[in-house]
Amino acid sequence: MSGQTKLKIKKNALILFANNGYEATSMEKIASAVGIKKSSLYAFITSKEALFWEIYEELEHQYHNYMEQVLDDSKNMLPPARLYYLFKQYLMSSQNPSQQEAPVVQAFWIRAMFFPPVDLKDRLLMRALNREMKLGERYMEIIQDGIKQGLIRKDSPEEILLSYYSLRQGLYSLMNVFMHELTEEQKLDKIDKVWHNYWQGIEGR
Repeated sequence: MSGQTKLKIKKNALILFANNGYEATSMEKIASAVGIKKSSLYAFITSKEALFWEIYEELEHQYHNYMEQVLDDSKNMLPPARLYYLFKQYLMSSQNPSQQEAPVVQAFWIRAMFFPPVDLKDRLLMRALNREMKLGERYMEIIQDGIKQGLIRKDSPEEILLSYYSLRQGLYSLMNVFMHELTEEQKLDKIDKVWHNYWQGIEGR
């Protein structure tokens, strides 16, 4: 029973953090959502901040595992196809309607990255930077391999990766803020067209 209660606490706290933000989510609201007294929460968590980080770290771990799986699934692709596959899978991972918690997780990430709690901002952004730097090393290898094969134009791999990240994150924001009502087919079409324009700029000649 205690394990189920802890899961219920985290599930409801995730929803509140995602919808209302960290600062506007009080221990009282979490307890009320769970259906227990505020004092009872402390049998399962030490503080709101500790609960936030526990949720964050679990979602971070899920994201890392997902990206590692996507990288592994694409390891036999040529660099251009692999970059596009990674681009598309990143953007569509949270758009899958079969994932019931996807919209909540998505909202949580957007708040955490774009509107981080003031007290947690530096730690959050540093963790996100370190995480993406590790993944970025893998992307860099793909880009460098593409340049060696003449499939990607000879240019600074760092600049190509920066453009890749800028395009990916910009489209991610647009899809989640202004295009969330599009169908999956329409989103895939947007991704294809945006990638086509990007690829015209980095394709090897």
